[in-house]
Amino acid sequence: MHSLVRRLLCNVIVASAALSINVASALSASMENENIVSSQMLKCLKLPANAPSAYDMRAVVILKNGSADFVSINFRTAPSEWEKNAAPAIGDAITDCEPYGSISGKFELAITPELVGAAKKN
Repeated sequence: MHSLVRRLLCNVIVASAALSINVASALSASMENENIVSSQMLKCLKLPANAPSAYDMRAVVILKNGSADFVSINFRTAPSEWEKNAAPAIGDAITDCEPYGSISGKFELAITPELVGAAKKN
């Protein structure tokens, strides 16, 4: 009986470890794809002049085979006039920079001065 329980526990541990590795690999691939999408989108991004020093918008993007199937720009707080004008530019940049290879999935990108500034440096 102990042998059977021990064997069952070993199988559970092995299966659990394999699942963790698969989840870690999937998360890594997802982060890599998100970086590809944000880097490519930033190349096409033309934000309005006089950007405030602080803004925080979220782009929710659903890609199917590298093409934007859905794009939504969301705000954490009530948007300023500048953010209202910048939102369509972000959406345009996402669709103008297609295709994104064969990437498919849902991506949430934080559009912040830090992200935009980092893109200008590269």
